[in-house]
Amino acid sequence: MKRIFVVLLLCLALLAGCATHYQIMLKDGKQLKAANKPILDPKTGYYTYVDEDGKKVLLKEADVLLIKEK
Repeated sequence: MKRIFVVLLLCLALLAGCATHYQIMLKDGKQLKAANKPILDPKTGYYTYVDEDGKKVLLKEADVLLIKEK
């Protein structure tokens, strides 16, 4: 039983370390960090993403210069 628990903890630790983060550069020079890949809603023209604090954020497509994987 202990062995299974240790293996599960190890797997969870490895998965947490492999999370992909994104850097968003705005046209005004600001840089934001996203915990997930920003998704563009073509109907509204807004990107939706979760920031490092776990908050859902909306960002106008016209304000974004570049989104890159970090």
